[in-house]
Amino acid sequence: MTTPNLFKFATSELSQDAFICWLLSWAKKDYEIGSDKQKALNKIAIRILALFFTKANKILPSDIDTIVVRRQVSNIDILCIINDTYCVLIEDKVGSIQHSNQLVRYKQFMMNGHDITFSEDKVIAIYLQTHDQSNYKTVTKDGFYPVIRRELLDIFENEQVEALKNSDIYTNFYDYLQSIEDAVQSFKYLPVSEWGHKAWIGFFQYLQSQLGEGNWGYVANPSGGFMGFWGLGRRVDDLDIYLQLEQDKVCFKMCVPQKENRSKFRKKFYKLFVAEASNFDLKVTKPKRFGSGRHMTFAVLDTDIINTNSMNLVKLEDVNILLEDLRKFINHGVDKYEKQNNS
Repeated sequence: MTTPNLFKFATSELSQDAFICWLLSWAKKDYEIGSDKQKALNKIAIRILALFFTKANKILPSDIDTIVVRRQVSNIDILCIINDTYCVLIEDKVGSIQHSNQLVRYKQFMMNGHDITFSEDKVIAIYLQTHDQSNYKTVTKDGFYPVIRRELLDIFENEQVEALKNSDIYTNFYDYLQSIEDAVQSFKYLPVSEWGHKAWIGFFQYLQSQLGEGNWGYVANPSGGFMGFWGLGRRVDDLDIYLQLEQDKVCFKMCVPQKENRSKFRKKFYKLFVAEASNFDLKVTKPKRFGSGRHMTFAVLDTDIINTNSMNLVKLEDVNILLEDLRKFINHGVDKYEKQNNS
């Protein structure tokens, strides 16, 4: 029987902050010799801190004699000071992403502005994301180490012991994270017609893993918006040619900064891609309308491999073959364009 879950209602970052603070507080050495539940929670807290330290290429102290855990110190989500020596700085996210140079500011505060300052080698800066985001390039550039939902679940799953069944707070959070993971992975066992927002995220993450590139996100528009994926880009003559999936719609796009050149480039690449498609056993057609903005769809692919009306599961092996064909096709089209222009 499914029972009510606290974190289905407490979905804010502040609620998650409170749980992380509660869990990390169990890392104190005193709880190594408490009840079975206390010892189990201590072990999990230690493993999570060890993960944080490993991310920063450091080793967690073997004994945690003191641990001070605080919330919202100068807008820092979670501050965890271990043995008066290390500062674990956690930016906690539940789907939102970093903004306004906040990560750099927080790290600098602990090195220069806090009442107790720490040298940079003693600051463990963690970016904890329990939902999903397209990439973590800016996070790592700002000196933070990403920790994702799957890594927490791996720890929780390896530490499922009888004693923890008596901790509703812990089991509720574990079940809540698992429900998110299940929804993201549902693209593997649900027909495309039943995919929700998180299933599309899972599918686009799969594409990233197969292609070794690409980004995804929600694209708002007057028609209601869609979940999109874009990648396989090539740059030529100050314009970018790339692929964009608008859920099941596969579009060939271009980004043209100069307004006066947009119509010319759009027509040229449309004719080129339509003419060359048959060499790759692809069918490329004209979009319903040609745009005129900086980013334009100049052609669309006629395919039913990803079909939102289908009651069948998506065949990932067919998706992989199609993506490789599209990579070759886009590169061929751009190479052909360069050859024509240089002849």
